[in-house]
Amino acid sequence: MRHGPRPEYVVRQAAQLVRGSPWLTGVSALTIALALTLVGLFAMILFNAGKMMHELGQSLTLSVYVQDATTPAELAALDKQVRAHEGVKSVTMLTREMDRERNRKLLDPELLKGLDEAALPGQPVLEVEIDADLASRGDVQELVEWTRSVKGVQSVEDVEFGAEKLRLLFAIVEIARTVGLVLSIVLLSSAMFFVFSTIRLAVFSRRDEIEILSLVGATPGFIRLPFLVEGALQGLAGALVAMLLLGLLHLELRSLVRDVYMLNATWSLLPPGMILWLILGGPAVGLAASAMSVGRYLKV
Repeated sequence: MRHGPRPEYVVRQAAQLVRGSPWLTGVSALTIALALTLVGLFAMILFNAGKMMHELGQSLTLSVYVQDATTPAELAALDKQVRAHEGVKSVTMLTREMDRERNRKLLDPELLKGLDEAALPGQPVLEVEIDADLASRGDVQELVEWTRSVKGVQSVEDVEFGAEKLRLLFAIVEIARTVGLVLSIVLLSSAMFFVFSTIRLAVFSRRDEIEILSLVGATPGFIRLPFLVEGALQGLAGALVAMLLLGLLHLELRSLVRDVYMLNATWSLLPPGMILWLILGGPAVGLAASAMSVGRYLKV
């Protein structure tokens, strides 16, 4: 009855493989560390950008300024037309005096000193609250086109919609997502290439020993497992280096923000999600690359 290799044997053999090519192993670990760090940072940036877009969507409003000569019937028709859109949550009518009072609160008190009351801007306006669930690129584009139709109504003087910044942010995030995806693939592929090469050299350097093990009845799994563990160890080493680099970068940035800009930093470059990504991603990258190398170059 055949038994699998003992764990201590596998670890010892993997350690010997690492010592056999220390420089290439070190380069592989550093490449994995760089790849994991940058991929994780890209993911954090895109995640935070998504949160920011959602927060902007929470405050997405539309201001419809009405002409002075608008009749109550025309105003009622405009109000009905605006409310008919499925993305409208609520509509609030502000009179000229209410709009003027709102503008007074927005202005600096120093600017109001000696200013005539009639000089304060004020105009009848419909304040429209947009559903935050529509804060996606396609929905925002549709809302922009809808506002153009509202602006074309005869009783409407102007329409202000804060969606242009949101549309720009969507465009930036899409570009960042595409660039981040391409760079992530390139970085992870480079890391896997170095692990692949390390395992290949290890296989070539132990050809005689592998042949002897095959002749005495060692199973393919028994022979391959140390090489797989070596790849996983390289990935784990890269993950630990990445955590160290991110920790040092976080301390430097927090010190800069706190001491130079006098701000209390509450963010972290090593949140639980990042740590989990590094701990799982590093060994997974190393194991996948070593499995491909063993599958191609180790014929047992």
